[in-house]
Amino acid sequence: MILFKINNTFNLNWTYEIFSILSQANILANTFSNYYIEPIHIFVSICLTSNIFSFLFNPNKLTINKILNSLLITDSQFSIPSKTTNKYFSIRSLAIFNNALNKHGLVNSLDLMSNLLKEDDLLITKFLKLLNINHTSITEFIQTYITSSDKSLSPILIKYTKGLPSISLSHSLIDRPKELSHIIQILSKKLKCNPLLVGETGVGRSSIIKSLIQKIKQNNVVSLLQNKEIRFLNLTLFLKNSQYKGDIEEQFEALIAASKAHGNLILICEDIHSLFNLFNNHISDQDSTSSLTFFKTAFYSHDIQLIGITTPKEYLKQIKLNPTITDFFDKVIINEPSEPELFQIVTQASKSLEKFHNLIFSPFILTETITLSKKYLKTKVFPVKALELLDLACIYHSNTNTKYLDICDLYKATSILWGLPENMINKQYKLNNNILNLDKLLKQQIYGQDNAIDTISFSIKRTYLGLKQLHKPIGSWILGGPSGTGKTELAKTLAKILFGSENEMIRFDMSEFMEKHSLSRLIGSPPGYIGYGEGGQLTEAVSKKPYSVILFDEIEKAHPDINNLMLQILDDGRLTDSTGKQIDFSNTIILFTSNLGCPKTLVQFKNKDIKNYDLYLKNQIYDSMVQYFKPEFINRINNIITFNHLHISTLSYITNKFLKQLQSQLLTNKTNLSLWIHEDVKLFLAQLAYHPIYGARPLIRLIEKLIEKPISDLLITLKLSAPHLISFIFDKQSKKLVYSLKKII
Repeated sequence: MILFKINNTFNLNWTYEIFSILSQANILANTFSNYYIEPIHIFVSICLTSNIFSFLFNPNKLTINKILNSLLITDSQFSIPSKTTNKYFSIRSLAIFNNALNKHGLVNSLDLMSNLLKEDDLLITKFLKLLNINHTSITEFIQTYITSSDKSLSPILIKYTKGLPSISLSHSLIDRPKELSHIIQILSKKLKCNPLLVGETGVGRSSIIKSLIQKIKQNNVVSLLQNKEIRFLNLTLFLKNSQYKGDIEEQFEALIAASKAHGNLILICEDIHSLFNLFNNHISDQDSTSSLTFFKTAFYSHDIQLIGITTPKEYLKQIKLNPTITDFFDKVIINEPSEPELFQIVTQASKSLEKFHNLIFSPFILTETITLSKKYLKTKVFPVKALELLDLACIYHSNTNTKYLDICDLYKATSILWGLPENMINKQYKLNNNILNLDKLLKQQIYGQDNAIDTISFSIKRTYLGLKQLHKPIGSWILGGPSGTGKTELAKTLAKILFGSENEMIRFDMSEFMEKHSLSRLIGSPPGYIGYGEGGQLTEAVSKKPYSVILFDEIEKAHPDINNLMLQILDDGRLTDSTGKQIDFSNTIILFTSNLGCPKTLVQFKNKDIKNYDLYLKNQIYDSMVQYFKPEFINRINNIITFNHLHISTLSYITNKFLKQLQSQLLTNKTNLSLWIHEDVKLFLAQLAYHPIYGARPLIRLIEKLIEKPISDLLITLKLSAPHLISFIFDKQSKKLVYSLKKII
C-alpha cells in the first residue's frame, strides 16, 4: 500500500484554500481517532472551511459533529485508534487529488468537490442525506459556476482579472442607495459612462461595489446592465511588467481588445491613480496626446468600461490635473455615511465579526461603539473606525460567562488605541477621582495659587460633563505673573493628573519663534521650500498626542503672525498644516504663559503695601495683556489667570516639596543615604530665598548649594556601603546650616 503523509503533501503546490481544507481534514481524522484521511474527511472539511460552497452548506458544527460520530466512529473501517498527529492519505484520497491535478494543474475547492462527487462514496452520500442536501443540486451548482466564470474570458482576462466569489454575495450586503443610484446612472449613460469613486480609505467604497454586483446578479438594475459581468482588475499584476515606455500601452490595448470581444464586461480598478501615475511617468510632453489616443477611442466607443476607485488626495495629484483623463470618468464622491445609515451599516457589517469572535453585539454596544469612535478616533473615517474598535474590543472580552460583548471591553479597546487611561473614557467614571478632586490634587503640588487652580479646575470639570462646544479645546488660558510662581509647573501637573504622564505635555519656547518665517516651523514649510511634506512641530506633535496639554511659554515673545495662527485653534479647535491635513485640537488643554505687566525691579514692589500687592499685580497684568494682544485673541481664550507672588509661608511649603523630592531621589538611586531636615532649616531656606520678583527659582539654587552639595561631596568621598542618615539643623548662633552623618544600625 502506497501512503503519503500529510506534512509531505503540504510541500506540493497547493493553494491556501486547499491547505486550509487539508488541515481541517487532518484535525477531523485526529478528533475521531482515524488512521487515514479518507474522502469523507476531505468532503466535510470543504463544508467547514470558507469557500464558494459555504453558503450552500451553511454548516452547523454541532450537527456535523453528531453526524460524524455516527459515520466515523461506528464504521469498522475507521475505528482503528491512532496517536500520530500527522495522518496519512488513503489510496482513494490520493487518487482524487491526482485526478484533480492532472485535469486542472492547480487545485481549488471546486475541482476537489467535483472529483469527490464522482467517486460515489457511500459515507459522503450518507452525510448529504443526513444534512438533507441533494447530490444533484451540488453538481448543478458546480456546472453553473464553471459556465458563468469561464464565459467568453480571454487569456488576458483570466490572467489579470477575477470575479467576486459567490460567497461574498450570498448574504445581504450594506446598501448606500444614494451613491449606488449615482453609479448605476453613470454606467447607463452613453458619454462619460465610467464612474470614478473618490473617497477616503475605509469609507465603504468596496462595499458599494459589492452591492452593485449583487444588484446586477439579482437583475435589480436597469435592463442595460442586467447581463453585465463585473470583474476586478489585478492592477499590481497588470503593472508588474510595465517598466518600460510602451509596455503599459501594449498591455492596455490587449485588455481593451479582450473587453470588446467579451461584450458585457465592466472592470473594477482599485487605486486607479497608480495606473495613471505610471502611465504619466512613461510619457513625455511631446507624445502625451498621441499616447492617450487609444484610451480615448476605447472609452468613447465603449470598447471598455471601467469603475475606478481612488482617494481625494490621489485624485487631485494624479487625475484631476490631466483633463484628458477626467474626460473619461464621472466622479462619484463617497462621503462618510449619515447617522441613520451608519447604524445600519455597522449593524450589518458587525455580523461577520460576531461570527469570527463567537460573540454577540447588542444595539447598545453598537451605538456606544459609534459614539466612542466619533469622539476619540478622529484620524479615521466611518464605518471602518467603528468596526476596527469593535474588532479590538472582542479581543479584550474577558467575561467568559457571557457571549455578549461588554461596554468595559469597548473602553479598554479605546484606551489601547489612544493611550488614554481607561477611566478617562469610561462614562460611568467620567468624573473620576482625578477630575472630581482636580483642585485638591493641583493644590498638593502648586502652592499659593488657589484662585488660579479653582478657575482652571471648574472649567475642566464642566468640559468633562459635556458642557462645552464639542469642536473647541478643553480649555485655554493665559497664565500671567512673576517668574518662578508655578505657571509651567501647573502645566506639567495637569498633564500628569489628566493624561497620566508629564510627557503628555507639548511645550514650545516662544523665544524660538520671534521671526516671521518661524511660523512655518509650527505648521510645516510651504510648497517649494525645504521640508515641505514633513509637517510642522505643532501639527505633528498634536496628531501623535491628540490628548495633551500644550504650553506656549512666554507667548509675548512670539511673532504677531503666530498669535493670529492661534485664533483658528482657539475658535474652531483645528489647524490645517502646509500639506492640507487638518489637525484636531478639541481634546487638548492650551496654556499660554506671559510675564507682561510684572515688575522688573524691587522699586515697583516696595512702593506697594504687601497685602494689596497681589490685587495691584493682577490689574497691572490684565491691563498690559489687553494692550499687547489683539481683542480677537483675548476674546477667544477662556480667561486671563494671574499668579500671585510667593510669600515666605508659601516658600516654606515649596521647600518641603523640593526636599521630599531629594529624599526620593536618594532612595531611587540606592545611595544608602537617608535625609532628615529640621523644620527650622525649611523656614531658614524660605526666608533666605525669598524674593518677590524671582519666585521659587532662588530657592532651588539655595537647596542645591546648602543641601545637595554637601550630600554629593559625602557620597563621592565616603562611598557608603551601609545605610546612613544625614541630618541638617539650623544653628541659631552662627545662623548657618550644620549637618551630621550617622550610621543606621
